[in-house]
Amino acid sequence: MVSENIAAEIFKRHPELKKGLTSRQLRVIRKVIVEVAELSSRQTLTSEETERLLRRRVPDAGKPSAALRAYRKRLDLTQRELAERSGIQQPHIAAMESGRRTVGLAAAKKLGLALGVNYRKLV
Repeated sequence: MVSENIAAEIFKRHPELKKGLTSRQLRVIRKVIVEVAELSSRQTLTSEETERLLRRRVPDAGKPSAALRAYRKRLDLTQRELAERSGIQQPHIAAMESGRRTVGLAAAKKLGLALGVNYRKLV
């Protein structure tokens, strides 16, 4: 129960966490906060343990595939809608998000324009 209070306090102190996120994404974030709070109450996590915990939740964190997916979801776009905005076929976007295809420079520029972000964040 204390962990739930910690999660509620974090969301209260950081309302920006809720901007542009779906209810499912908010539940995942809350679950991670509760899990980290429970783990930290038992022991102090090292930076490596924290990194490992986050990697378990988002295996491709820090990679272009995760950035592309996060920016798309932040705007609440489907892959099909992003395809229409960017001119890149939806199966190619799906492959980039899953890591089966790299986000090349030309694609990153188109996707960056469609998502309203600097293309360098996608390569």
